[in-house]
Amino acid sequence: MNSGKTIKAEVFRGPFDPGGQPEMSRGQPLELSLFAWNVRSGLSATKAVMSDEDRYANYWHWPSAEKLLRRADELGFDNQVQYGMWGGYGGPSRWNDDGLDFATAASASAVVTKNLNLFSTVHVGYKFHPMHIAKIGACIDFVSGGRWGLNVVSGANPEDFRKFGITERPAGPERYAMADEFVTLMKYLWTSDAPVDFEGKYYQCYGGYVGPRPARNPRPILMNAGQSDAGFDFACRQADWVFVVPPKGFLEDYVAMVNKAHTYAAKYERKVHVGAMCYSIIEETDARAEETQAWLEQEADYEAILNYSRAMMGTNSAMDMGEPDQWAGLGEDQYKKVALGMTGFQLFGSPETVAEKLRVLHETGIDNAVVGFFDPHKAVPMMGEKVMPILKKMGVRN
Repeated sequence: MNSGKTIKAEVFRGPFDPGGQPEMSRGQPLELSLFAWNVRSGLSATKAVMSDEDRYANYWHWPSAEKLLRRADELGFDNQVQYGMWGGYGGPSRWNDDGLDFATAASASAVVTKNLNLFSTVHVGYKFHPMHIAKIGACIDFVSGGRWGLNVVSGANPEDFRKFGITERPAGPERYAMADEFVTLMKYLWTSDAPVDFEGKYYQCYGGYVGPRPARNPRPILMNAGQSDAGFDFACRQADWVFVVPPKGFLEDYVAMVNKAHTYAAKYERKVHVGAMCYSIIEETDARAEETQAWLEQEADYEAILNYSRAMMGTNSAMDMGEPDQWAGLGEDQYKKVALGMTGFQLFGSPETVAEKLRVLHETGIDNAVVGFFDPHKAVPMMGEKVMPILKKMGVRN
């Protein structure tokens, strides 16, 4: 309801939770999320996808994506999380070069699913205004019955900034300062009964009001994947989910990052759930999964991985990295982990093996496995029909 009386919003560094944090739990010890379904070949940087592009690369095409989302919803997946992209990494496989944007993907998903939470990924530093995202998000949340959420990304890839006319990428601290203002203003717009005046360093808004209000009370769930100390601090002050991707993927790294997230959140008298990016190859047997893994690694798309590595390092040319070797300057192990899952936690094997790996991951304190699949139309049903029943017997799912 618009009361008509304008309030002057305070500009400050969070935490800021008017009305408190939204309910985050879906009642599962370990939530399962379908990840990166909305972009070409998802988390798979391998030329193997070219052997059957409809199956392995273009599952983001509608109605293929519609079928995949409906199936995930029916099988009991908890969330779908979109991969945010404004340009891919090229190479022969054209890794992530095409895909559905955050608003289209969430809106279309809302229509064809009943239970999945719908998380959009938005790079807030790319000249979006908080009013844009607050309004778009509130509308999707309204029509979906409170199922929309937002993965807030400050922006990292210099080439993506250039696409929006920003020739110099802001330094990390400035990007998070911008994100702080962005999120604070969105929270005002989602929860205020009166029009909002906001005058920050990076964003201004005069008489801003969002109607309809989000269906979820008091606002949509926010996610952030900041990995640096500044990123972790921002995530635990302003977001509800912290999304972790330890570069080496050791179990002790997950334990350390989970503990760090809860320690940071407690400092601000907040609670966070912790999600982990995963990548899965599910086959009937471990031996068959090993064969698939070997095939994907053998066909790893060197050019795409090199471009990805440059983007993550914030560089634009081979000269910036030195002369890249056969492993794109990453080392063999890390090169293969980028090719198969962008260094996410690897869930490779039979249904029994995948279930056990998920159990072990959950024991580190992870609340949500956010999973990308090489062959999603095959693997999503296997996860729902074969892995989830095992997880229930283990007490990892209800």
